[in-house]
Amino acid sequence: MAMLSRAATSLTLLGRHLERADHLARILGVHVALSLDRTDEPGPDFWIRFMELAGWPGSNTGRRSQAIEMVVTGTLGPSVRASVAAARLAAQAVRPSLPTELYEQVNALHWRVQEGTWQPDLYPFLTDVQLTIRLVDGLLEDTMPHDEARDFVRLGKFLERAANVTALVTRKSAELADAPEDALEWTAVLKSCFAFESYQARYSGGVTPEHVIECLLLDAALPRSARFASAVALESVSRIDGAGRRSRPRRLLTRLESMFEQAETHWVAENARDFEGQTRAVLRQLETAMRETYFHPSKVPANVLGDEGRAMPQQQQQ
Repeated sequence: MAMLSRAATSLTLLGRHLERADHLARILGVHVALSLDRTDEPGPDFWIRFMELAGWPGSNTGRRSQAIEMVVTGTLGPSVRASVAAARLAAQAVRPSLPTELYEQVNALHWRVQEGTWQPDLYPFLTDVQLTIRLVDGLLEDTMPHDEARDFVRLGKFLERAANVTALVTRKSAELADAPEDALEWTAVLKSCFAFESYQARYSGGVTPEHVIECLLLDAALPRSARFASAVALESVSRIDGAGRRSRPRRLLTRLESMFEQAETHWVAENARDFEGQTRAVLRQLETAMRETYFHPSKVPANVLGDEGRAMPQQQQQ
């Protein structure tokens, strides 16, 4: 039996929204710590720029407390609570396809986030979100059959990661310079991507913009890099398509991976906004191609049953 389009959509959204919740929790914790580590008191522009990174463009939020509340619980833009709730809804829609332990972790995280336990102490809450998602990642790899269902989850996860890391690095590259006072912010970029220790192991002489770009955008071996994420997404689509098929998503992902593979560090550093625009354009085309190719009932080559009795989460736009 072919996979229902709603199942393919839900599996992709499960991976995407868990990755988004993880990203938001990570960058929020890092930027709150950065605001405390700076010798000067960061002004409103610091938090306005952070909100743009978190997916709230045009926000005039200039206070730390406002930024925290909106990114944790906001409903008008990406938030940890909204992302975890969307992941749980997606998991409910394909409950028969998921290992019990995996579903239970997503469900339990949803209720902990809904309870609002972040208010007394932010850092344990953000750590809980991140570690639970790491546990779900492990359960996905170790308990779920390595079939099309897993590939759709990984497709959503790694496309989200490629988009998030690219936006973070290119926007910081456009804002910051290779100056001593910016060293803390470049270190925060690495910590926002779980890559600070990997960077230290590879590079000596401190944190520099070009090395951060090389590490987080162009490194083929680092799991948190945009290039690595695009390559894993391409592998997933290739398995979904099968050996004899080159779908439009597969062609677009091949182009995206080539952009990271062929990009030169110096050029990206000098043209950060242009590079972000180019990658974002391909990702937008990819969203449309995925809907037309995999989320149409007659075009999903898989055998995973969804739960027809449950409402489907709406397809999210980047």
